[in-house]
Amino acid sequence: EDPSPGREATIAALNGVLGDYLVASSNPLATQMALRHGGRALELETSALASGMPDANGRVLVLLHGLCMGDLQWSREGHDHGAALARDHGFTPVYLHYNSGRHVSQNGREFAALLERLVARWPVPVEDLVIVGHSMGGLVARSACHHAMQEGQAWLGALTKIVFLGAPHHGAP
Repeated sequence: EDPSPGREATIAALNGVLGDYLVASSNPLATQMALRHGGRALELETSALASGMPDANGRVLVLLHGLCMGDLQWSREGHDHGAALARDHGFTPVYLHYNSGRHVSQNGREFAALLERLVARWPVPVEDLVIVGHSMGGLVARSACHHAMQEGQAWLGALTKIVFLGAPHHGAP
């Protein structure tokens, strides 16, 4: 069954406002972090990635949404930003799906661990890892880099660029 964009957007907004409470109360509406493609969680095993993404190449693009948003919201009026970057620049797009109501550092640490697994198990060697972070997604990406440096994670060596779209690096009102 395909994920309903409307339902996903509503749950993403709910998580953005009450995400920490949803996690603390073990609410089933709490979003679990996952790397996704086509709205579906990726199984981070080499054979599953190879069969689920047969066109995967060594240029990986990871897109991180902002506060109260979800990974399906990278599409607007028929234009999918990840698909466009894949078509125009040869990337394989992957989307982070996360609970934006949790603290940035919690999301950053968990995202760093997911990237470590993704890069280690990607079906071909990762030559070019690019992250695009929208708003809070940029802060989560920056936090993930911090945690990766502290923990000596290998994925950081594949990272070539981070693009920040409206990330509030100096805080927000």
